[in-house]
Amino acid sequence: MSMGIGINTQKPDEGRFTRELQDVACGVWFTRTGRIMPKTMKYQDAEGMIQFIGNIQVHSHEKKYYCGIPLWEYRCSTVCEGREYQYRLYYYIDTGCWKVSWGG
Repeated sequence: MSMGIGINTQKPDEGRFTRELQDVACGVWFTRTGRIMPKTMKYQDAEGMIQFIGNIQVHSHEKKYYCGIPLWEYRCSTVCEGREYQYRLYYYIDTGCWKVSWGG
């Protein structure tokens, strides 16, 4: 008789990544426990200009796997000119790259 011990020990996989991503540069803070917290971000807009976002508010973060690729997903927002913008930042652990997906 099997009691389920030892089953489902694999990491949960989110499947195929479907969000549109853009490469970004992030300034981060490492906490005392080694947790990575994004604080600032630079990205290239549609006109080719480099834009800066400061004061990133991280609402949640979670380690995920997409098709076996490990990454940290950060749900963030920034207030700019009286408007709140929501987005997700992704940190690819294997390559050390940051990407953004605009919208909540």
